[in-house]
Amino acid sequence: MAAGKKLCLVGDFSVGKTSLIRRYIHDDFSLNYHATVGVQVHEYQDQVDTKEGLQSFKQVIWDIEGSKFGEALVTNYILGAAGALVVGDATRSDVVTTMISHARHFLGILPGRPIVFAMNKCDLLQVEDRPNGEELIDTFGGEVVHTSALTGESVKVLFHRLCKRVIEIGA
Repeated sequence: MAAGKKLCLVGDFSVGKTSLIRRYIHDDFSLNYHATVGVQVHEYQDQVDTKEGLQSFKQVIWDIEGSKFGEALVTNYILGAAGALVVGDATRSDVVTTMISHARHFLGILPGRPIVFAMNKCDLLQVEDRPNGEELIDTFGGEVVHTSALTGESVKVLFHRLCKRVIEIGA
């Protein structure tokens, strides 16, 4: 039987949260940008490689609108999550600062839940110009994954790492 766990994607407007989900679930990308209003919920079942081997993992993925962290509506959307992907646009100069704010907000609501950081839109940068996210790892632990929803780079890896961490801690 597959476990169903709520996973949230949080981050500023237009960092690629919806595009990451679309790439992960449908292996598709659209150049048509439509801001998420409120929340969109997607269900997806995948196989995740764990210490015990492959496990079926049902995800209830909450695509939360980009908004100012701390707003009551966003807080309500986060409640009950087993973990989060904190998404940032790697091309923005303030990417680490905004990701720290979103991670603090999430962990302020659900302390101890796993977070994986997505430095998205990495296809727009040379490898040596990608932010490394050391400050994120030093502050919160976890992992930073460089992704591109456009090319599909590391998108499955991103979701699988969060799923694996949720399974490991039993969130």
